[in-house]
Amino acid sequence: MALFNKKKKSELNTGTVFSREDPKKMLCPESPFVVKEAYSSIRTNLMFTQQGEACPIFIITSPTANNGKTINSINLAISFAQMGKRTLLIDADMRNPTIHRMFSIPVKNGLSEILAGLTDNITVTKTEIENLSILTSGKIPPNPTELLASPRMDKLLSFVKEHYDCVFIDTPPVNLVTDATVFAQKSTGYVLIVKANVSDTTDIKTALSNIKGIDGNVLGIILNDISSSRHKYYSYYRRYDYKYKYSYGYGYGYGHRAKHQLYLIVIT
Repeated sequence: MALFNKKKKSELNTGTVFSREDPKKMLCPESPFVVKEAYSSIRTNLMFTQQGEACPIFIITSPTANNGKTINSINLAISFAQMGKRTLLIDADMRNPTIHRMFSIPVKNGLSEILAGLTDNITVTKTEIENLSILTSGKIPPNPTELLASPRMDKLLSFVKEHYDCVFIDTPPVNLVTDATVFAQKSTGYVLIVKANVSDTTDIKTALSNIKGIDGNVLGIILNDISSSRHKYYSYYRRYDYKYKYSYGYGYGYGHRAKHQLYLIVIT
């Protein structure tokens, strides 16, 4: 079967230029020190969750829309790439894909085409960020959940694990559609992105329940843009920590190493 043939490395597009569409949010050398340190700390903690995996697969999701999950998917991938990890970022938000726009790359032969059987060639685009490659969403399909749950998705993940050191998958909000939940048994775990004043505590509880309900592993929570609502969310997570024995880190990601972490990042 020709699907995901290792000999087809020539299909890789290596000429794309990285676009800093939003330099204030995209992780780069000019990013504030505290932001770079935050992602560095989260990266370190996520590495402890690998449990001996040669290529961990991290699922990035959020309770609802507009929580900053895509920019955090990108920045986490950049952070891993910067330490020399061969990193693949997959845009699996086939309902509202945006990663291709952030990097100014075409969506030809993307995820949807691969999963629908329209192509057997994986078109992975290398960015100008060393070690970082992108698999775009492809064209928006009518049945994203079915495609993500298909055997071809399993085969794709098996293939990329042979060629990369880590994989990040940006998925739709878990409270709105079920797309993210199909990865529960196919991944290392979930990172939940929550933005202050966008998702409330009920949204967060529902998201965690949705993931736990399909035996998903919640690796951590990134509380995004906390400057205006720190005390409200902080008090909630203290209660959550007590009830579920979760641990949290405060101060741009510094915290105790534990099974579950809450990281606080200010990205305005």
